[in-house]
Amino acid sequence: MVRVVESLEPPSGTPYAAQTRRVYDVLHSRFVLKLTQEETAERLHISLSSVQRAQREAVHTLARVLWERSRAQEPLLEGRAQGSGAQPFEEEALGTRVPDWRTQMKQEMASLRSRDPNSVADVAETLHGVLELESALAPGRDVHVEVGYVQPDLVVAVHPSALRQTLIAALGRLARHTSSGPITTFARLREGDVRITIRGSITAEHGLTEEDLTRDILVPEGTTVEAGIQGDHAFLWINVPSLGQIAVLVVDDNPDMLQFYRRCTTGTRYRIVHASTGQEALERIKIFPPDVIVLDVMLPDVDGWKLLMQLYEDPATRSIPIIVCSVVREGDLARALGAALYLPKPVEPRQFVEALDQVRPQASGGAPEVPANSATTD
Repeated sequence: MVRVVESLEPPSGTPYAAQTRRVYDVLHSRFVLKLTQEETAERLHISLSSVQRAQREAVHTLARVLWERSRAQEPLLEGRAQGSGAQPFEEEALGTRVPDWRTQMKQEMASLRSRDPNSVADVAETLHGVLELESALAPGRDVHVEVGYVQPDLVVAVHPSALRQTLIAALGRLARHTSSGPITTFARLREGDVRITIRGSITAEHGLTEEDLTRDILVPEGTTVEAGIQGDHAFLWINVPSLGQIAVLVVDDNPDMLQFYRRCTTGTRYRIVHASTGQEALERIKIFPPDVIVLDVMLPDVDGWKLLMQLYEDPATRSIPIIVCSVVREGDLARALGAALYLPKPVEPRQFVEALDQVRPQASGGAPEVPANSATTD
């Protein structure tokens, strides 16, 4: 990856404001120097929002370059494989052998993982990002890519760039054999993994096989790709290991608190999902019950105390430990109504993670115990 980024450096006379210069500077700062977004903003003398916007553009450019290079190397390397096998003079003289593009891609993916072993990818975010490359994936064809149903809050244990390259390769391969119409992607949990399905209508090609659809699609370690042909439709299924994190539903209408909780849990097994209202929380819990609930009792649509009582009294949700985190200093009331823990705001990051650690056994055990003196009357 570092070599690819360095190859994008524009000539020395390129204006600072030029897109090629901006793309290179952001990629170099983030992936070579490994600076944070804040440090990158300071180094480039631009705002944080400008860094975030420029990084999105730069990553898309990097993905396109990797894709184009893999496509360009394929026929060249196949030609070498069909030849005498003799190494070029320069390689022979140096006693080295240039690895083929498959080996290089595998090395790049392994390098991403080794440099950032705790990296994870948000499936929905990655899919929508790949869609921005639609015109390059199916050039000159009456084909467009769309996202169908994606189960909320899917997170996989692979580097985002590695997942992105696998999706780009899979979509590009299917696009070559798609006659017209949409290529649709879906994603959901299946037997502990995230299954990403890519479906498209195929042309009436004689002899198209499942192997043709999966050939040369490289995947990160632990990920598999399968293909199927059913009538005039072709399918690719990418099975990616789910992160296996502990889902923490934060019920809070303050977006700053949501970002704070996510920063607190970065690098841990806790995965923050969000509901800004009580009604949204109930809907989310009904579809995908979380392992832990963090509840602010001051909500815009319902009384948080009543929501706490409702969750504790319902057999379907009683076993989910609830942490009440609020500026309201009513810890005894929170515990009496069924909360496993009470945290007063403002809360320290370590204190928040320790609270999650404390209730985590309850997430796989049973309902939290309520003190004997916790009975209340209306």
